[in-house]
Amino acid sequence: MKRFLTALFLTLAAAAAAQAQSFVQTKDWDVYVDLPTRFAYVKTPTGWKFVRQLDEAQMAKLHPTTLTALLPREQQDIQYAHPALELSPRMMALRASGTRVAAQPGTIRAE
Repeated sequence: MKRFLTALFLTLAAAAAAQAQSFVQTKDWDVYVDLPTRFAYVKTPTGWKFVRQLDEAQMAKLHPTTLTALLPREQQDIQYAHPALELSPRMMALRASGTRVAAQPGTIRAE
């Protein structure tokens, strides 16, 4: 039972660490602006506080350190757990070129 609880604790700790790294690290007094709504928030020592909705002129003059996303950009490359699941170099080249592959007419059998 003791080993089970230790393993459970370690699993939960690892999951919490992975979850903590999936967000952008913020400091107190950082400013975040939600682009679709133009709502501005400030990170205080007690949490996020709504400030106001910005107008178009203020949106055009945002400071470079203003946060506009709290999640990191998604990785473009998918990391597979097993090499057999990775795409072949041919398929990677086809996807990069934007070409679509259709079935070859000779491989389709008429019924």
